[in-house]
Amino acid sequence: MIYGSSGPEISTAGGGGRRNKQEDRQRPTGRGTEDDPDIPRGRTPADIPEPPQAEAWEALPLTDEQLRNPINVIPPAARPRVVLRYANNSELLVSGLLDGGGELAQHPAIIDAPYGEGHVVLFSNNPFWRAETKGSYFLVFNAIMNFDSLAAGRKLADK
Repeated sequence: MIYGSSGPEISTAGGGGRRNKQEDRQRPTGRGTEDDPDIPRGRTPADIPEPPQAEAWEALPLTDEQLRNPINVIPPAARPRVVLRYANNSELLVSGLLDGGGELAQHPAIIDAPYGEGHVVLFSNNPFWRAETKGSYFLVFNAIMNFDSLAAGRKLADK
């Protein structure tokens, strides 16, 4: 078993995979205080489009703006993919204590990102940490032993 405070996030656009969760946003426009009306001054208000939705282990779909101006969009062949993800919240804890398991549920545990002719393998835990479970060592050994097969099963996105 592997436990960590949070898994890495993936993105199809450069600059990281920080998600803009609904609970993180208090005001759609991000202006003013809670007492102020949430409308732009001097303009007719427009409906705010819903942000794109994806599962916790998936990258957000590309927006129309990213498709029109793809300067920061990672090409499909170079996009990272989730190799292993954490289970559902109800299935995470078998015995012992798990604090904040809901934040860990369904997030990536291992991500494979192509880089040039090779791959970068990202782990959400530190597999060789001195207090880590011994079963996590084999995640790294498996990546080393199968370095030439890391792209097996990879499916490229259409866009």
